[in-house]
Amino acid sequence: MLLNHIVLRNFRNYINCEVDFPKPVNLIVGGNAQGKTSLLEAIYFLCTAESHRATHDAELIRHHESGFYLKGTLRNGSDEVTSLEAIKQARGQFRLKKNGILQTKRSEWIGQFNVVFFSPESLTLVKGGPSERRRFLNLLISQIDNEYLKNLQKYNLVLKQRNELLKQIRATFASVTQLDAWDELLLMHGTAITIKRLEIFHQLKAHAIQNHQKLTGDLEDIALTYRSASVSNDTSIDGIACNTSETAAPNLLAESKTTREDEEKVAKHFGTSLNASREADLQRGTTLVGPHRDDFLIELESGPQERITYCHSENDTQDLDPETGVFREVARSYGSQGQQRTIALALKLAELKLIRHLTGRDPIVLLDDVTSELDYKRIGYLLEVLENLSAQTFITATHAEPLVNHLDQPNVLTVENAQISYAAETNESS
Repeated sequence: MLLNHIVLRNFRNYINCEVDFPKPVNLIVGGNAQGKTSLLEAIYFLCTAESHRATHDAELIRHHESGFYLKGTLRNGSDEVTSLEAIKQARGQFRLKKNGILQTKRSEWIGQFNVVFFSPESLTLVKGGPSERRRFLNLLISQIDNEYLKNLQKYNLVLKQRNELLKQIRATFASVTQLDAWDELLLMHGTAITIKRLEIFHQLKAHAIQNHQKLTGDLEDIALTYRSASVSNDTSIDGIACNTSETAAPNLLAESKTTREDEEKVAKHFGTSLNASREADLQRGTTLVGPHRDDFLIELESGPQERITYCHSENDTQDLDPETGVFREVARSYGSQGQQRTIALALKLAELKLIRHLTGRDPIVLLDDVTSELDYKRIGYLLEVLENLSAQTFITATHAEPLVNHLDQPNVLTVENAQISYAAETNESS
């Protein structure tokens, strides 16, 4: 999928701008607050019907304007052209159109036009709380599996109803027996979500570790571990992980599937955890177990000698593998800004590879300020990875060097005060 053309009207700081993208690699250069990120945000919005940083659509409207309008023209491998439009009025409904036809649900938009976005906000994958990592997994899986999105929507609805019932029971307005029906639905949709997450996570894990090794020149290692709030026995999770990915080569990951036995195992653990938590749920008025509480742990690995460089005090907690002698420390607490950025980038590149494996299509890749806070070696490794990408790529930077010399004939655009000009003298500004 290639984005050929985009129109932005009253979107963020853009008044009226049209840009063509004749090449697969696009380098967007400009100073701070000139509109580089907003251009990438517009592309992301057209593909996903949401912003990576705004909570409400109205925040995207240019100050003192009545609404914004976006239009993009995309072309697939068979030269089929698709027109996408997004319209938001300050006092009206949000509308999406595909080839001029109004789309009724945002959820139906997700997965049609795949995109991977790395931005400074992506560091919350490492530095943020569990909700950020769940959101990352949910969006990734929803882009490649519409059934997962349906289960997620139904689960969230059941969860909301169950939590409301818990509050009513606590206030003696309802009977505790009414929980049984909601628990059954929560268990059904929650099991499907957990199973799919385990399948995808352990494929993502293999790619992310490989990407991280490339980005660091094999000098650093990470460990990724799924933590389930409903499947309390980590051994069970590891066993399912082994079935889904550990025995498969990276190019065969798409063929890995959980078995019926795995599904029954997850359902059994979830049901047991839900029953055991009922009293606490009633006391707190909220559901304490389930995939809405899951997380994945990101740790830096180091040998005994390297451990000295990571140690901050005698009271630092550490996880030592007695068989390998490898120390693990939580990247959120102990990783430097550069290390955290490298891990987030490795996860995003893993997302790209997974989408390609599981859909057979290259997503559009958006890299905003990707080289910031990376040392020269990491930038060099990153550029090697970018050179091998077959996906259409948009990269922002405050300066063209050193990116322009390492990218294969990029389309260089300059952004100044939300006006875009091409590097070639013959082209006119938008």
